[in-house]
Order: sequence, then C-alpha cells, then structure tokens
Amino acid sequence: MLHILGMGTCHPTTSIDNHFLEALDVGTNAQWIEEKIGILSRVTTLPVDYIRETRNQDPRIALEVASMSATDLGVKAAEEALKKTGIQPAHIGLVIVNCCSPRQTSPSEAIRISERLGIVAPAYDVYTACPAFALHIDYLRNFEESSLPEFVLCVSTAAMTQHVNYNDRSDGAIWGDGAAAWIVSTKHTGRLEIIDSTFTADPTRCEAVVVDSQGFFHQDGRAVRDFSVRQTVRLIKSIEEKHPIDWNRDVFIGHQANRTMLDQITNNREIPPTSHWHNVTYLGNQAGAGAPASLSMNWDKMVAGQHIVVAVVGAGLSWGSIVMRVTR
Repeated sequence: MLHILGMGTCHPTTSIDNHFLEALDVGTNAQWIEEKIGILSRVTTLPVDYIRETRNQDPRIALEVASMSATDLGVKAAEEALKKTGIQPAHIGLVIVNCCSPRQTSPSEAIRISERLGIVAPAYDVYTACPAFALHIDYLRNFEESSLPEFVLCVSTAAMTQHVNYNDRSDGAIWGDGAAAWIVSTKHTGRLEIIDSTFTADPTRCEAVVVDSQGFFHQDGRAVRDFSVRQTVRLIKSIEEKHPIDWNRDVFIGHQANRTMLDQITNNREIPPTSHWHNVTYLGNQAGAGAPASLSMNWDKMVAGQHIVVAVVGAGLSWGSIVMRVTR
C-alpha cells in the first residue's frame, strides 16, 4: 500500500492583483477577472516593473530577470517536505519530477533538483503538466511494492508566468508560479493511505494546450474549460460510485485552473465549501503544483477517517484521480 508521509510547497513572494492587470490597459478590468475567472491575485517569479514595462514580450528575457526558476521552486518545496517528514536526502531512493516550464530540456528537472538536494539516486521526469499529482501516484502504484525504494520524492514545479503574454487579458489573469513536493513509501505508513488512483490521456487533443519552451503558453480556452469541468465531474461521479464518499466529512481538491470552474464542479456534485480545499484564488493556476499544494497547505486540517478526493485535468489532454484515506 502506498502512503504519503509528508508534503512541502514553495511559492514566490511577489503578488500581482487584478488592479495591476487592469492598469496594463489590455482590455480587462478587476471586476471582469473576478467574475469570469474568480482569481483575485496570483504569485509570480517576475519583477512587477518588468511585466508593467514589457508585458513579457520576449519570454527569453523573462528567464534572465526572474527571481527564481522552476528548479529553484522545486528544490524549496522538496526541502520543506524532507524537513516535515524528518527524512534525510541520503534516504531518498528515487526522484520523479513534473515540470512544464523547464529552462533546459537536459539534464532533466529531476536530475537538477536531485543534484541541488544532494540526492544520489535514480532521478527522471514523469511529466504531464496539470494532472501530475494523479500521474505520479498512479505511476508508482503500478510498481511491485518490493521493487520501490524505501522513500520516493515526487515534485511538481512550474514557473508559468515566465511564459505568459501579458498582452493577453485571459492568460495574464490565470497563471501563477509554484511547486509542491511529496514523499511516498510502501514500507512506512503515513497520514495518507492511497486507496485508489487513475490516469489516462487523449493524445488526439495534444494541441489544445501548449507551452512553447522559448515562447508563450496558448490554449483553446473555451474548449479546454468545458472539457475540464465535464471530465472532473465524471471523475468525481466515478469515485462516488466506487467509494463511500460523504461530502459532509470528506474533502475534494481539483485542478486549480480557476475559481469559477471549481465552483461549477462543486455545485454540480453538491460539495459544500467546507469540504473544498483550494488555493487558486490568491495564488493563481500553478499547473501541476496547484492541487498537491492545496493538500499540503491544509495538512493540519485533516481528520482521521476522512477521504481526500483529488480529480485533476490538463494538458495532453490528460486527467486522473486519487482517493486517499486519512489514517491519523
């Protein structure tokens, strides 16, 4: 049985609110952003003066002026996860990383993060952008328990604002930067026991969401939004049919795409606000880091016997789910 022993997060300290985006004069205003997207602020690794003056017209420059890289964010999140679990880097036997905004494609982000942490172990990228939490858990559950090392470090990190065209009123309002890390084991019990997981993809729709390595993020916004809501609802329904979920007790965490999408999903499944953990309202869409960061940030709120239900959708197009039980 796979367990999550502990988690960590990292987010940049620079925040840009809706009034800042309105002042860019690109055809949006604070009220429109709040009503249509439901995000009040987002965090960025970019200097606000740089965004104001250039609108990030050349993402190659963004890589140079940013305060942190995706690697930096991932390292900090992993350090927090290690500290919270009391596990030393030398005890980590495998590192897998998801990053949709790498500065370079080789060495992999997993290799870079491991080097910074002083981990000497197999390390490689297992990557799908936004549904990374589900992918990593489902991927590890497909191993024979005896074949996994004692401790596995998983990281999802993204510096998406470095790939945002701030002349686009929608993209600039959506994205934030951040990282999350979690340590799992089949040989030690933790507060979270994984009881189910899924991951799948539809490669025929791979062009629906794109992050150019030296360019901008772009997507078929309306189509992706509609698909994400429908698919997340399907995932939740499937979980409800298979497991004894009680939304007066249990918790839902979705992909932190935007708040209005999450509200559509929770309203459809009649999930009360107290059972919905999210961070998108003040951090923005952190790609694959958003959902696990939401769990990490609410770690101390977990109650023994609860189910934590994660349903995440994103680029690929890909989607997945995790059902966890709080053990203590």
